[in-house]
Amino acid sequence: MQGHCLIWGLPSLLLVVLAGAQVSPQLRLVNTQSHCEGTVEIFYYGSWGTICDDKWDLNDAQVVCRQLGCGVAIEAKHSAFFGVGSGPIWLNEVTCTGKESNLGECIAYSQENRNCGHNEDAGVICSGYWRLVGEGPCSGQVEVKSGGSWIPVSDVNFTFPTAQVICAELGCGKAASVRGDVPFREDTGQVWAEQFLCGGQEAKLQFCPTIPCPRCSCYHGRTVEIICSEFTEVQLMKNSTSQCEGQVEVKTSVGWRALCASHWSMANADVVCRQLGCGVAVSTPKGAYFVEERDEIWKDQFHCSGDESFLWSCLVTALGVPACAHGNTASVVCSGNQSETVPQCKDSLSDSTHSTASEVQDVNCSDNRLRLVNGGSRCAGRVEILHQGSWGTICDDSWDLSDAHVVCRQLSCGVALNATVSAHFSHGSGPIWLDELNCRGEESHVWDCPSHGWEQHDCRHKEDAGVICSEFLDLRMVSKDQECSGWLEIFYNGTWGSVCRSPMEDVTLSVICRQLGCGDSGILNTSVPAREGSRPQWVDGIQCRKTDASLWACPSDTWKQKSCLPRDSAYVTCTGRKELGLVEGDSKCSGRVEVWHEGSWGTVCDDSWDLAEAEVVCQQLGCGHALEALEKAAFGPGNGSIWLDELHCKGRESSLWTCARAPWGQSDCKHDEDAGVRCSGFVRLGGRQGLCSGRVEVHSRRGWLLVSDVNFTFPTAQVICAELRCGKAVSVLGNVSRNASEQMWAEEFQCEGQEPELSLCPRGPCPGGSCQHSKAVEVVCEEFTEVRLIKNGTSHCEGQVEVNTSSGWRALCASHWSMTNAKVVCHQLDCGLAVSTPRGGTYFMEGGDDIWKDQFHCSGSESFLWSCPVTAMGVSACAHGNTASVVCSGNQTQLLPQCKDSLSDPAGFTVSEVHAANCSDNRQLRLVDGNGRCAGRVEILHQESWGTICDDSWDLNDAHVVCRQLDCGVALNATVSAHFGQGSGPIWLDELNCTGDESHVWHCPSQGWKQHDCRHKEDAGVICSEFLDLRVVNEDQECSGWLEVFYNGTWGSVCHNPMDDVTLSVICRQLGCGDSGNLNTSVPAREGLRHQWVDGIQCRKTDASLWQCPSEAWDPRSCSPKGEAYITCTGQRPKSCAESESCTDKDKLRLRGGDSQCSGRVEVWHEGSWGTACDDSWDLAEAEVVCQQLGCGHALNALAEAAFGPGNGSIWLDEVQCRGRESSLWDCARAPWGQSDCKHEEDAGVRCSGERTTVPSTPIGNNSFLPPEPGILSLPVILCITLGALILLVLIILGTQLHRCRANLRASSSFEDAVEEALYQEIDYLIKLEKEDLLDKPEQHIDATGNGYDDVEELPALENPLCSEMSEKNLIQEEGGGGSRCSQTGTSLLSPEESSKSVMEVKGSPLVLRQESITEYDDIELNTMSCHF
Repeated sequence: MQGHCLIWGLPSLLLVVLAGAQVSPQLRLVNTQSHCEGTVEIFYYGSWGTICDDKWDLNDAQVVCRQLGCGVAIEAKHSAFFGVGSGPIWLNEVTCTGKESNLGECIAYSQENRNCGHNEDAGVICSGYWRLVGEGPCSGQVEVKSGGSWIPVSDVNFTFPTAQVICAELGCGKAASVRGDVPFREDTGQVWAEQFLCGGQEAKLQFCPTIPCPRCSCYHGRTVEIICSEFTEVQLMKNSTSQCEGQVEVKTSVGWRALCASHWSMANADVVCRQLGCGVAVSTPKGAYFVEERDEIWKDQFHCSGDESFLWSCLVTALGVPACAHGNTASVVCSGNQSETVPQCKDSLSDSTHSTASEVQDVNCSDNRLRLVNGGSRCAGRVEILHQGSWGTICDDSWDLSDAHVVCRQLSCGVALNATVSAHFSHGSGPIWLDELNCRGEESHVWDCPSHGWEQHDCRHKEDAGVICSEFLDLRMVSKDQECSGWLEIFYNGTWGSVCRSPMEDVTLSVICRQLGCGDSGILNTSVPAREGSRPQWVDGIQCRKTDASLWACPSDTWKQKSCLPRDSAYVTCTGRKELGLVEGDSKCSGRVEVWHEGSWGTVCDDSWDLAEAEVVCQQLGCGHALEALEKAAFGPGNGSIWLDELHCKGRESSLWTCARAPWGQSDCKHDEDAGVRCSGFVRLGGRQGLCSGRVEVHSRRGWLLVSDVNFTFPTAQVICAELRCGKAVSVLGNVSRNASEQMWAEEFQCEGQEPELSLCPRGPCPGGSCQHSKAVEVVCEEFTEVRLIKNGTSHCEGQVEVNTSSGWRALCASHWSMTNAKVVCHQLDCGLAVSTPRGGTYFMEGGDDIWKDQFHCSGSESFLWSCPVTAMGVSACAHGNTASVVCSGNQTQLLPQCKDSLSDPAGFTVSEVHAANCSDNRQLRLVDGNGRCAGRVEILHQESWGTICDDSWDLNDAHVVCRQLDCGVALNATVSAHFGQGSGPIWLDELNCTGDESHVWHCPSQGWKQHDCRHKEDAGVICSEFLDLRVVNEDQECSGWLEVFYNGTWGSVCHNPMDDVTLSVICRQLGCGDSGNLNTSVPAREGLRHQWVDGIQCRKTDASLWQCPSEAWDPRSCSPKGEAYITCTGQRPKSCAESESCTDKDKLRLRGGDSQCSGRVEVWHEGSWGTACDDSWDLAEAEVVCQQLGCGHALNALAEAAFGPGNGSIWLDEVQCRGRESSLWDCARAPWGQSDCKHEEDAGVRCSGERTTVPSTPIGNNSFLPPEPGILSLPVILCITLGALILLVLIILGTQLHRCRANLRASSSFEDAVEEALYQEIDYLIKLEKEDLLDKPEQHIDATGNGYDDVEELPALENPLCSEMSEKNLIQEEGGGGSRCSQTGTSLLSPEESSKSVMEVKGSPLVLRQESITEYDDIELNTMSCHF
């Protein structure tokens, strides 16, 4: 054998050389956060190196885990599973029995002359015992390993000594804080069931006594979070004793150390006094309490805000900080009394120079504070002041470096490098506190500078001021193509410069990589050639400690321009990062699975991909549970490497890469096999109005649970909207109904509004279990979050209308701006009622951002502007200066004049023109049941009741007024005869005679309010040019096909550029076809001519329908025919599915190719397409189930061998074996879906006994005005044919009966002839009247065939002449007359002149015609009559 055989543990020289006279060699695990899993490294010859994975197995891993005190081995990992190591590879072919106490007792070979590389580094996963999960190795939630899973530890009876043991075992100093009541990171339902009873002296947590949680209390608590710190105590020393005044000292791992006065602030002093129970800070004397002969002064600088409970909770910087001057120690004088009143502040910073012992500083302002926001550091960002309990900004008018210097000095951030303007660090919110600052640069506080005074300004938040101070720090890697490998650079004093590599140990590299988001470990590459170019080498000698949360907290040499030579600049490669992400999905919890490995993102192959693997992904990402494991690049193909393949998870692993799998990067897949997942997430808004509004639901092991409205707060709604990327919450509605079967979440959320996710909010049990008996809560998120009226730069009750969007404040366009919109704005702003909408941008402000072109369509009754319908699709850009304006009354009780107009016309206006307010009686107009706001039955709100308009004299002129009033363009159709269904309530108007120019429909001439002779079957309707509808065109698919939109009265195509996933999701949801879809660009272009109506659609997540999505303007030639969109929604369903519900079992089965509806080839709908059933085992039992399922009676024949012709597509069912009593075909025993050895020549068929007689009902007004598809008979046509046949049959029977009656009444023929003559004369008279009435009516635009005739009654059937043979006792005596008649119902058609007669009797004949009192011919009903024999 090559190399040297080492028998460790025997008295050999090699053992002494290798182990260095130690009992066992030093081991460690790297490249992960856990100290009990990772790449194995061994310390030899003064350096750490790895072990080759040749012959590496579970026995070897067992010894490693035992030696490290990490429990038992779970897995032995190969192929650099945790990332490639660095340095030498010390050992190969390690062979242990598994019983050794340490690795030194195992047989191994040295790596000399072996063939291993670092891609074969060995690793282990030990059961471990515990870990801290947080931002670094020394802080986070406590979790214990059990059965391969990490289980959170409950905060029930968790003690500080237990935390001390954990921090000591980690080498993280001592426990600085223990915080309970922390929400669990994941809702796994698992909690560690024991309490730890550590005394504080134990070497490891596993040595502490444990007891079971009393009465299972751990399961009802929260988890616990620990912070370990280098600093563990603080004291104020005066005359060598600890008091409430004196020199500030902290206890570190090396003993007590005094703090330096440089950068020591009153905010720091406040925290110290509070922590010591010494009241509030009174002053910070400079060097007054210095104690000689103390150890060196600790130079770490604290930067407290003043709110912290402990000094070590404050930000700390040590990087580049120089040594402290002798005697310049920080001191504090506390009040010693918590209730002492704090004087007004004058200064907040101790200046380390020119100080004397007598100098003191007053405390910080009792209510004012300063901070910098959105700058990525405490020393850069937007300037914000806390004043009167609210954070606000400073306007950038006159903002310069002198003002910025004061801010930087006050925050202990050096000097100002840049005074930024125009919201350089984004728009703020809240008040704008100060404007026109004129600092000299020497003030101690920015609010001491001359200004206009608090909240006196003419600014908006797009003018927010910011600063960049010299102490601002930033970190980056410089590389052409690597995100986590490159030259390390730091931004200091306004310039990027290199970082020197001496000494840069593993802990330092870990801190750097963690701060860059590149994992938990890294290596220093010293073989890279030096860089060209000139730059500063800012800092050297960085020595991070495990407790340092960032590089800025690490001690180092002082900042210098030339800290080292260019060749000593650090080139770092972070190796420990393994992250998981989902991309291209419709939410943060769905998408293509991607993994970060070796400095780049790559995908996962779908081989062996199922719900177990998807569950691990969802749990690892905190996205609830797996709903779907998706294959074949369902979210689109990725790029780069395919990192993982052949994964085999159990579903309980803590990360995807701990599952059994092929080695990293070894795959035979292509990117069209990329795996994806759809996770439940933790929270969703359930409803049909989109992803951004609905009832709040959270996911748990029991599925989706409704959140109670008990104590549900608006900040909680804000967190939900932000997490779902849905803008901000605009409304929270409680008392929302739920079904009795729907389960409730048993906790209430207590969010503050700043949490990034709902799962991170504090929560507690509902008081008294009230959640289980409460109602649900509904949240609406919106793109728009605020509205205001701006005049001369300030917000008033009159001015230009502006809305606050995700991109800042935007003015609204005057086009389509109405008085009803203005009414809502005034109401929302508590500014009374709308008085006018001045035209022409009366309040227009030059220099603003683009005018927002979304159009609001309020009814006037909404509480918020964003509750109004919105359209943006096809809307043109707004003309310059044409902004919407409103003048409100400012007085809720002000009386309004009668309305005159409700629409601002953007053309032909002058500045002086205004519109009067809406009618004082609040009349409103709407269109109902037309599937859109611009089509439907016309309804008016009058005297607080909604009512309709009668269609008498209803024409296009009347319809034009309605369409204009509703901002719906012009009228295309004036519908009559309750085309959109019959209304209810009053019929307000009749016989309208509009000229077409009126502003309101109630201004047209008419018979007056409620003066009519109509019924609701004559309700009038309109179809306006702005009516929109959506459909997909396909012969046999309802959710896949060419996308078309109905606009301006015509169907036309939609163009597919750019049409991203959000847009497709909105479209599919609106079509009732699921929540996502795909764009198919490979379908050949369609033949024929049509409009291409619109292009450039870009929906937002907050858009509830396609009509709200911004796009390019309407254009009948928006793209070429080859640019038309063909989409496939993933929630496809067959044509037989109703749009409002899922497919039933009956809908998913059909017969094709037969000679009737109940015979043919059996076809089944599955996974979005129709397929056939194989005839293997097909007989009458299976055919019976099919016939019964389709409502086609009983089976006559079970046909095989494609008796009705071969089908196409998939063969979904095979080896079906039914008993004949199953409710559906798929309830029968069968082979799995799609598994068949058949061809379509074996397609099964049936012939059933019956014919289907039921016809699916179609809602009135549901697109009934749209033309049917070519070649398809519409339902009305079919009904007409059927009814015509039935009427013909009835007439034949009646004719026969009439003939018999005449034959049997020969004895009274002369009198009968006279009666018949009178009867037919009367019928002729009525028909002539009806014709004259119809000819007098104006012609309507739409097809009104039958209008006016529907009220002509059927002639009563003549009584059977056999009645003449009845005895006298069978005749019925008429009231008020002496005659008798045969029993019958109905009304004869006599003339009005004869209405006073009660009976007309024929002597000698039983035929009696009786005239009822008739007031209106519309009330004549079709009745039946019976004859008695």
